[in-house]
Amino acid sequence: MMKKIKYIVVPILLCLTLNSYAQEKDMSSDIEVSVKGLVCDFCAQSIAKMFGKEKSVEAIDVNLDKGMIKIDLKEGYKMDDTKITKLITDSGYNVERINRIE
Repeated sequence: MMKKIKYIVVPILLCLTLNSYAQEKDMSSDIEVSVKGLVCDFCAQSIAKMFGKEKSVEAIDVNLDKGMIKIDLKEGYKMDDTKITKLITDSGYNVERINRIE
């Protein structure tokens, strides 16, 4: 009987632990996005305007030299990669990589 309980409890605990870790990673408040096509101040303003409309965004920094966008989220908010990619592609640019900073 104890052996059967162990086979039930251990997988449940493992799933809860993995789920907790995934949620912590999603709660990362700093996100760096490598974007292809950022070349001018108009590009930076366009991206800043799109992200500025999002209630979860605290601040955004566009680095034209590196082709990088740094997104700072408000505490308690999160934004998934799909949403980030959509905002950038809707602005006319292509996402190369999304990196969450822990």
